[in-house]
Amino acid sequence: MENRKYIELEEMILKELSALEDSLDSIKNTSKVVELDQQLIGRLSRMDSIQDKEMTKANIVRRIQKKSQLIEALKRLKEKDFGFCIDCGEEIDIRRIRINPAVRKCFSCMQK
Repeated sequence: MENRKYIELEEMILKELSALEDSLDSIKNTSKVVELDQQLIGRLSRMDSIQDKEMTKANIVRRIQKKSQLIEALKRLKEKDFGFCIDCGEEIDIRRIRINPAVRKCFSCMQK
């Protein structure tokens, strides 16, 4: 892969990491624990609140996983081990990497 593409991908990964950090901070700030007064709200409202809380937790977990994948991709990029399939060793199509920089397999190996 050309040096220019490495620089482009590094900038893209850093921008995505920054956006993830911002969204994680935003989610954590807006999802403070709210005590529900059992007598003032109904059962369905409590169930909705619990469901919202669980969905927020799952969203945070997904974003943290994505962040760690991007950090790993950034490490591989600096080691020049980036962009090659971990199964067959062939170069991964740059279009695939641009869509998901954390991808570690080429399209054909992914389908196996």
